[in-house]
Amino acid sequence: MALLRSSAALLLLAAMSTEVFAAAKPSPPPVAVVTVSSPASLAGNFAGRFAPYSSSLPSPMPSLLAFTPPGDKSGCSEYPPAPLEDFVAVVWAQNCSFQEKAVLAKAAGAKGIVVVSANATVNMTAENATVDSEDLGLFVLGVANAVGDRFAAADAYAERHGVGEDGPLRLAFTVYTPPSLINDPSEFLVICLATSLLVAGAFFSTADLRLGSPIAPKSSEQVVEVDTWFPLMFCALGSCVLVTLYFLMQYLIYFIIFMFCVGGASTLTELAHVNLRYYLPTLQRRLCSAPLVGLIEVAHVLASAAAAFVVVSWLVLRNTEHGWLFQDIIGAGFLCFMQRTLRMPNMKLAAGLLSLMFCFDVFWVFL
Repeated sequence: MALLRSSAALLLLAAMSTEVFAAAKPSPPPVAVVTVSSPASLAGNFAGRFAPYSSSLPSPMPSLLAFTPPGDKSGCSEYPPAPLEDFVAVVWAQNCSFQEKAVLAKAAGAKGIVVVSANATVNMTAENATVDSEDLGLFVLGVANAVGDRFAAADAYAERHGVGEDGPLRLAFTVYTPPSLINDPSEFLVICLATSLLVAGAFFSTADLRLGSPIAPKSSEQVVEVDTWFPLMFCALGSCVLVTLYFLMQYLIYFIIFMFCVGGASTLTELAHVNLRYYLPTLQRRLCSAPLVGLIEVAHVLASAAAAFVVVSWLVLRNTEHGWLFQDIIGAGFLCFMQRTLRMPNMKLAAGLLSLMFCFDVFWVFL
């Protein structure tokens, strides 16, 4: 009961912290939803990002004709005669600043401007900005190069074959509003999973303090006492491994996958076996004896089957959108097993290890 109360308190604290930090941190430029209404072959929604100096979208938002200046797709020179109807300029990020592009598009009568990035990253930061959004008088946003290439292909097809029944490229824009925590079950689920992992780690790390706990280490061989040199050795070896992987990842990737599967299967089997035989004593019935393994119980077979299902599912689905669940289960098993195995002799060493690991993580992430 105490564990349930603690878990509920942690979940509530995590949810409150998420809302507080989300409200406190400065909001980045809003995300744009670019809707293609024609041609039908390109119809759909695409992601973009508004520039910090962008004006607000017109209300109501009409569907605007997309126009790329002929002869200079970067939009860095004076536009030739533009369409008579309302249009949005679609230009490429090169040759001049974003704000210069916006000023030229405004002078040509554009209602807005879409800047196609040179790569998959959309960065609409203005260097040496001298124009305020109120002075621009048009909205400015960026899209990834893959989206811009599709827009350009549609325009090129229309130029070669005529507009046809689908009509010219027309775009509409809205500001993406993410759902709140209350209305977004996925975000709440992620918070619950993260908090549950903290609870599980605390539960496993204190297993030896609870009499009769099935997950407590059964012998001193299952416990690793952390000494003074462990933090330094861990960071040094970890750094060597990361450098090696950087240069040899294409050769070692299959070995890493193999070790992840073997380690995950053994860890999940061990954790499931001790709990099955404790909570369901009938599963302690012995089936046979195997070399190098010893006695095999019914709990062993069931635990091995469950672990194999998780590992094989991850192996098959690892490159799909469904593989994350099985990967997280294996990763949680690793973490809980480490929490049970490692023993810190004092708080001073624990604080030193965590501080060193913090620097280690920051260094290798941003290197």
